[in-house]
Amino acid sequence: MGYQHLKGHYPCRGYVCSSIRLRDREVLVVTLRRDKRFKDTCPIGRSTRLRIHRRWTGIARDLQFGFAMTTELHYPATQAYGIGGQEYRTFRPDLVHPQNQATRRFMDFAADLCRDMPARKVAERLGLAPATVRAYEKEVLQKRLPLPKLDGIRALLVDEKAVRRGPHYVTVAMNPDTREGLFMEEGRKKETLLAFLNRLNPTQKASIRVVGIDRGGSYLAAVKEALPEADVVFDRFRIIQNLNGVLDEVRRSEYRKAEKKRPSMAKLIRGQRYNLFRLAENRTPAQTVKLQALRSANEALSKAHVLSEPLRLLWTYHHRGYAERFLRNWVTMAEERGIEPMARFARGLWRNRAGIVNYAYPKVTSGPLEAMNGTLERLIRRACGMQDIHYLFLKVRQASLP
Repeated sequence: MGYQHLKGHYPCRGYVCSSIRLRDREVLVVTLRRDKRFKDTCPIGRSTRLRIHRRWTGIARDLQFGFAMTTELHYPATQAYGIGGQEYRTFRPDLVHPQNQATRRFMDFAADLCRDMPARKVAERLGLAPATVRAYEKEVLQKRLPLPKLDGIRALLVDEKAVRRGPHYVTVAMNPDTREGLFMEEGRKKETLLAFLNRLNPTQKASIRVVGIDRGGSYLAAVKEALPEADVVFDRFRIIQNLNGVLDEVRRSEYRKAEKKRPSMAKLIRGQRYNLFRLAENRTPAQTVKLQALRSANEALSKAHVLSEPLRLLWTYHHRGYAERFLRNWVTMAEERGIEPMARFARGLWRNRAGIVNYAYPKVTSGPLEAMNGTLERLIRRACGMQDIHYLFLKVRQASLP
């Protein structure tokens, strides 16, 4: 079987394809030789007077052709010193990567496979080590992906995400309008976010009108210091999550009280956790009956659940003044009910009322950021862990850009 028709796939300046042969019925060996019409030049003076340091035959992996499992590119490489011997240069085909024993298009192919396959599966298919595949993809993504677009950002979403077991968190920031990931750095302190905000020039900072963050953490201090004119909006999904936590705290407290004195009540409370969290439109008729029986039997849970349902209406207002008045009435009602966990939660909301009612206008939701967090989880799970944060950020940007 002839392979000479493949010579056109190796257009390397200064080199010509001399032979293509199949070795052991699995490896396609492509041999290049120097084109005598071209001469190596000094990288400084463009002179052809070079002092040869050493010569060797380089081998690089290339794309597969036909039935061959592997393609090897054999080429003559030369390392020479220029005039004065102050700098040296290694001469090899432009198709070959200078540091890796592979062609640039082979690295691009491996990176393209990694978009839909785990690196370890790509490594098995190509006969490489997983670390080599990740190194190929990281370098390709660094060249392919554009720098984050920091001009004209209207809103900014900031959150923390656990990337490894233990207290290993990263701070992520994204533009909710374009869904583009802008920043990812290890840590969740004030200094971590400031490192990103201080990179922005005054014009870029002035364009940011609203920043969405969580109520907890130290991001609020960083935003006030770097973006004093921007409005802060607290994440409503986290607030609802905290509300559900308070409901569960009341449920567990009532269960412990009834476990010894009223076993029938304890049996009624058990298994109602998510039934208390569900919206009315999401409950089945059977779940509604169970919830009504629980509310009729337990006064504390009934009061807590009645309080939790109207709070969700807070985020339907389009005017900050009306939203603040609604929140004030809800906080008063929560304190009057006499359920301490709910009253404590209400006082916390009132302390942070500015960031909560700012949601009324403009309505900035953390939905896009939660979607990016889902992408993070998927990438980490598929890779069975991720140690290189910069590589992880490149993967997230690849997924967020069209």
